[in-house]
Amino acid sequence: MGRRSRKKYKVFRPVQRTLPKVFQCPACGSMTVIIDVETYVNELGEEKKRALIKCMNPKCGLRAELAELPSIFEAVDAYSRFLELYGTDKMKTWFEKGEFIE
Repeated sequence: MGRRSRKKYKVFRPVQRTLPKVFQCPACGSMTVIIDVETYVNELGEEKKRALIKCMNPKCGLRAELAELPSIFEAVDAYSRFLELYGTDKMKTWFEKGEFIE
């Protein structure tokens, strides 16, 4: 005679969420904004980051550059700062029409 077998329970593991890599363009509304973040050292020896924002929609072509970002900023943080400054003169923005997806 054997024992009664135990019921096997499925182990619950929460899904790990990742940060987004593609964002919505405020000019055209499509989900085609890609942000390149690079690190550099300024004149005072502090480590800072610079972000280049690109809309990959060939009809829109929005480009923007954010400089002097804190060293802890990621692409999501740069996007939120971009949305805050979009439409003001505190950031350099321009449009490059006719570019295709790289």
